[in-house]
Amino acid sequence: MMESDIKIGSGTTATPTQELIQLQDIIATEKSKHRETVEMLEKKNNRIKELEPRVKSAAEAINSLKDIIKKKDDEIKTQEEKYKRFLGKAKQVIKAIDPKGSQSPSPDTAALRKQLAEKERALMRMEEEAERLKTAREREERMVLSAWYEMGMHVHKKGLEERLQPQMNTPRSLMSQKRSDMRRSTVSGKSPSTLR
Repeated sequence: MMESDIKIGSGTTATPTQELIQLQDIIATEKSKHRETVEMLEKKNNRIKELEPRVKSAAEAINSLKDIIKKKDDEIKTQEEKYKRFLGKAKQVIKAIDPKGSQSPSPDTAALRKQLAEKERALMRMEEEAERLKTAREREERMVLSAWYEMGMHVHKKGLEERLQPQMNTPRSLMSQKRSDMRRSTVSGKSPSTLR
């Protein structure tokens, strides 16, 4: 008996022709698996091309929302500066009218002080609103970034799993194929000694 003869599950030796047929069968199987993998990759590439416009439109929408938020922030800052100027002018007028802070204010001074108090309250409300808007904007940006990150990781993981799945289910070499055949024959009741 020659060393090049292959031993098959029934205990008989294969001739070189039988070995060649077995190898051709293995090659044919691998070619079909390769074709399936190529087709699957083409489908995935087509799916990615379909999703690209949606991603691009979502990015444009995010950019437009950021522009709107920036404009609102600029408007709030402008209003805030305007009220601060008014407040400063009102304080100057009050000091000019009542430099000593007399106990009996005139009706004009009382009206100006009332206006000053209203302006200060309005300024406080605007500052609180600006802070609330800033907090909401930052939270929204974090949520958008988190959603994009999660979606990207999900798509990447899914694509990777789909590409690796066919490779994980098949043996990688002829020796691996033989080992898996031996394991199956052992499970079916044949001992490894009869396979030699």
